[in-house]
Amino acid sequence: MTMKKKATALAAGAVAAGVLAVGGYLGYRHLEGQVTTGCALRAYDPHDVTSTARYADSVFTGRVAAFVERRDVDGWTEDVYRVEVASVLRGNLRGTVRVTYGLDEGGPDRLKGGSTYLFATRPQVHPAKDGHAQLYQGEMEPVDDRQLAVWREAVAHPVVPE
Repeated sequence: MTMKKKATALAAGAVAAGVLAVGGYLGYRHLEGQVTTGCALRAYDPHDVTSTARYADSVFTGRVAAFVERRDVDGWTEDVYRVEVASVLRGNLRGTVRVTYGLDEGGPDRLKGGSTYLFATRPQVHPAKDGHAQLYQGEMEPVDDRQLAVWREAVAHPVVPE
């Protein structure tokens, strides 16, 4: 191969690498602007009781003892509550636990202190510090007999392994 052909091949390679680098950067910048809101990627439907129950380690009714804090974690707003476990449908939580509750889109409506809700949770990486993450993203209303019956039926399905 002559020197002229080698130089042409090297120049063409450098131009191609430059085009790929600039294209990749521009594509990244384009997508980066679109990922400011949206849904978390999950293997279940967080608005469906049966689907959520299959992924929950613990399903229980609990009375909201106190709102602890609202925090922002990587652009996701979540509320932290101290919850007194009342009755357990699945799992072995007892006593008072910390529950984090946040919605994929927008901040969650604050749960009312003193009210009893149904929680479907998985422990965070550090449950003592960060609590148990509320998986269900549907409407959170104080628990009633109808809601309790629906969740009891849902927890009869086996848990999906991690």
